[in-house]
Amino acid sequence: MSENKNRASEQYLPIFCRELRQMAHSGITPEEGLALLLEDETDSEVRSWLEALRTGMESGLSLAEAMRDSGAFPDYMADMIALAEETGHLEDAFDTLCRHYERKIRMRSDIIGAVTTPVILLAVMIAVVVLLVTQALPVFDQVFAQLGVRMGAVAAGMMRIGEALAKCGAGFATVLAVLTVAGLVVGLTPSLRGRFTAWFRYRFGGRGVLGQMAVSRFASSMAMAVASGLGMEEAVEMSAKLCGGAKEIDEKTERCRALIADGDSPADALAGSGLFSNRDCRLLKLAERTGNLPDTLEELAQRQEEESLRRVDRMVAAIEPAVVVITSALAGTILISVMLPLMGLLSAIG
Repeated sequence: MSENKNRASEQYLPIFCRELRQMAHSGITPEEGLALLLEDETDSEVRSWLEALRTGMESGLSLAEAMRDSGAFPDYMADMIALAEETGHLEDAFDTLCRHYERKIRMRSDIIGAVTTPVILLAVMIAVVVLLVTQALPVFDQVFAQLGVRMGAVAAGMMRIGEALAKCGAGFATVLAVLTVAGLVVGLTPSLRGRFTAWFRYRFGGRGVLGQMAVSRFASSMAMAVASGLGMEEAVEMSAKLCGGAKEIDEKTERCRALIADGDSPADALAGSGLFSNRDCRLLKLAERTGNLPDTLEELAQRQEEESLRRVDRMVAAIEPAVVVITSALAGTILISVMLPLMGLLSAIG
């Protein structure tokens, strides 16, 4: 693979896939399509990617191989196109990839938009609480001690925490600086970033939203492979490569392949793998009986991806109110525990 530091932007990927799908629908080969795109492209970076692809294809590489060689496109995209080239479903692959990257862009935009405000709010509220427990509470404690009054237990406990934070402030700052530098090093070093991504995918890629998205990719590639007439065992092996890397997903796809090798029907193997819910398994068995398995798998892929988007929307929508409630309750509790003794003292004086 060539060393190409300028990777294609995510915003460009769905546009590129849509253009290739239109050309494939019109009967234009990818090599001819790349030449047409180059004629009208004015962006220098995009032209460099297109030139790399066309050069690779002119040297005898397939479109998927040229994508891998350019280093500008995601592995998932190249793998899906490789499967499509082998099965003769390029147009379907371009359409699937276009929808996949459009949803991915929307998900990232939703997460950034929904998380930015709560994170800023959380930082401000934490700063207010830290200021209260490290600066304001010790002053109140001294004043109350001179007047012969004690602060509430909550405020006294928070003040002790503040004293501990003040003593360990330099240590916390050092740890935070080290973590920040480590994060920047990992993020800016491709090899380290790749290792971290692989480790994270292996540990957490089979759970929650990430697991749903992996199952969606598996079902979509299975739909393409089954529709092309590939054997089920080979289809599972090829599809597992596209969504692999996560421990739980790899175990489930291997279980599916083993069940098929033992003679189970495709629907029974998919049901026994644990990849799909009971409701989806019933649908798969019905689809197998009616000969509609590829379309049903594609529908399940879209449903899984849409459900993962809804889960993300629900999670990010719950962040802001949770932050407001927790930090406001904490600050309010501190202030009330300080004000109650003061009000009692004023009442006694009055």
